[in-house]
Amino acid sequence: MAKKINFNDFWQLFRWVQIALWSLVLFVIIFFIGVNAGMLGEMPDLEAIQNPNNNVSTTVYSADAEVLGTYYSENRIEVGYDDLSPYLVQGLVATEDKRFYDHSGIDMKGLFSAILGPLIGHERGGASTITQQLAKNLFHQNFHKAGRFERMKQKLKEWVLAAKIERMFSKEEIITLYFNTVEFGNQSYGIKTAAFTYYGKTPKELKPGEAALLIGLVNAPAKLNPKKHPERAAERRNIVLKRMLEASIITQPIYDSLSQKKVRLSFHSPDYREGIATYMRENLRQELKGWCEKNKKPDGTPYDIYRDGLHVYTTIDSRMQRYAEGAIKEHLKYLQDLYFKEWKGKEPWKSGERAKPELLEKSMVQSQHYQDLKAAGKSDDEIRTIFNTKTEMTIFSYTGDNGTFNKDTLMSPLDSLRYYLQVIQCGFLAVDVHTGQIKAWVGGPDLKYFQLDHVKKSTKRQVGSTMKPLQYAVAIERGWDPCHLVEYIKPNCGDNNWDPAGTKKWKDGDLVPMQEGLWYSDNRMTSNLMCEFGPHALVDMARKLKIESPLDAVPSLCLGVSDISLSEMVGAYTIFANLGVYSKPYYITKITDKKGNVLATFNEEHAMAIDPVVAYTTTEMMKGVMNRGTGAALRPHYGLSTLTIAGKTGTTQSNADAWFMGITPDIVAGCWVGFEQPSVHFYSTNTGQGASAALPVVGKFLSKSYGDYYLKLSPTKSFPVPSDSVLNINFDCAVVPKDTTDGTPTP
Repeated sequence: MAKKINFNDFWQLFRWVQIALWSLVLFVIIFFIGVNAGMLGEMPDLEAIQNPNNNVSTTVYSADAEVLGTYYSENRIEVGYDDLSPYLVQGLVATEDKRFYDHSGIDMKGLFSAILGPLIGHERGGASTITQQLAKNLFHQNFHKAGRFERMKQKLKEWVLAAKIERMFSKEEIITLYFNTVEFGNQSYGIKTAAFTYYGKTPKELKPGEAALLIGLVNAPAKLNPKKHPERAAERRNIVLKRMLEASIITQPIYDSLSQKKVRLSFHSPDYREGIATYMRENLRQELKGWCEKNKKPDGTPYDIYRDGLHVYTTIDSRMQRYAEGAIKEHLKYLQDLYFKEWKGKEPWKSGERAKPELLEKSMVQSQHYQDLKAAGKSDDEIRTIFNTKTEMTIFSYTGDNGTFNKDTLMSPLDSLRYYLQVIQCGFLAVDVHTGQIKAWVGGPDLKYFQLDHVKKSTKRQVGSTMKPLQYAVAIERGWDPCHLVEYIKPNCGDNNWDPAGTKKWKDGDLVPMQEGLWYSDNRMTSNLMCEFGPHALVDMARKLKIESPLDAVPSLCLGVSDISLSEMVGAYTIFANLGVYSKPYYITKITDKKGNVLATFNEEHAMAIDPVVAYTTTEMMKGVMNRGTGAALRPHYGLSTLTIAGKTGTTQSNADAWFMGITPDIVAGCWVGFEQPSVHFYSTNTGQGASAALPVVGKFLSKSYGDYYLKLSPTKSFPVPSDSVLNINFDCAVVPKDTTDGTPTP
């Protein structure tokens, strides 16, 4: 006979089970309240969750909206949801959290799958949702190396934070926050930085295979680094592609095609010393640090360029910057090869007017390597042995490996010093004549190897004949016109032995139109103008043209013996091109915070410097330099036959410095070419004069810039004319030869 069921016992058991379940629920609620209150460690408050304090890079933009670079402690640039490729969003969900849109931060199905899956013979599922991963990313709770108990605490805190995040943010906002916080390796934090670092693209431009590779990196960015471990990265990418196929994000043919491809990157190093406009960015970095010290955030603390996500907008045009850098690389590669052939087996610092025979020895003793060896107790003989022992090293070279400036070689430390003394240096600056906006800035060949910026005002070299237009402007200002006849004789001022070499284009005693002295850069003609008006007049003119460098009021000043920076010279030449108005060169337009609030603006600065007629007349005379004088090679060699251009070449003693200043109605472009040490120089004038060493850089730059339709530069545009009165200025002159019958000039 069956035992009779006791319903009272059953009901009692049911009540105890119910009490136990409700107790468990109550315990869980109380427990999580305790976790939220900090029972397992400090938890972020509401404000911290709504305003996560991520370190965000300061981003530098070009005038044409290209990202030039960043300054960072964590290289992170934030984006919005609309800036994300749909392949990124859908691929992330398919791979990391396929029930993302159905749960509220904790995927219970995924959790039970992770716990029970292995027990029933199923593949273990993922338990951590995108929201939980975001919680960990936001608050840097990394316990990968901690014990089991710490990891358990971490997971419980993630659950609480995930629930909070789900209440505060929409699913789109959570996805956006996730992509802005996750690390992708190679110093790239956030999807915008990663897309640029690995592919040179914006997140919206990423294709399925590219999106899949980046999504795959989030689990183990170091282990799956596509630059170091392309096979691992490809394997993980294919797993993501498989998930995208299963979610019908991509089709089978697309999966079959992409999964067979090798990893191909367009890698852009986040190192601020790489990319374009590196010298400008380094100068900007120093300037911004000073700005941050003086400007405070709403909470009273100074801004930090490495953490506060500032946006800095510059005047640099990325296209013109690339044209400038390309012109320098192309020409200096040729020039360096020619230099080494001409000086083969010789040391140039041991000859010339500025020779320093002891230069190599001093360079060795002053080097950090020498000082370190000395501090380690090495004797002089031991140090010299080390300096003469060949070793493997990577050096700078214009003919570097794989299109870079890096070249692996076997060389002794002393030979490397000898080599670097002879590497050709350069400085280039292009400025909009009307606004003063700097469009291209190249301070040297490569910032990683050469930190000295040859554009800055603190870096100065003898300017040679680029000083001469200022002397001719003095003469114009004092009432002389371009056809004023100057007797071609030894100058009668200064030291009695002062007799600068002329071009020998005219005979002693010939009466030569003043403008031709400028065309052909004749030292004797220019010196006679100096004798007529005196050195103080030239100093005054230089000051009017905003040249601030110290200038000695001596006769040879007119020949460019004073040291002046490239930025000062380019600024001065804007005055000639702009009817006497000085347009101060500048390169920052505004600074905003990471939310776009404008913190500072930088505007154009203009000032009337010299009379418009003086500026116009000097510029017209410099057009003759380009039409028939020392700059005449520019037009035919660089396809600029219709370009309206004025300019001046410059060469200094022993061919140590080569200059060219080019002026168009739109741009002033100045270039200096030389060496870090003035005692190092070119072998010959044919190689080292301004027309050979510096003019080609400007010619190549102008050819590319004026050939770029999108820059909207017109080669046929004319220089402005101040008034109808200048039409009476005569530029059609003739040389009056010396009368050979009695030795006096013919009237």
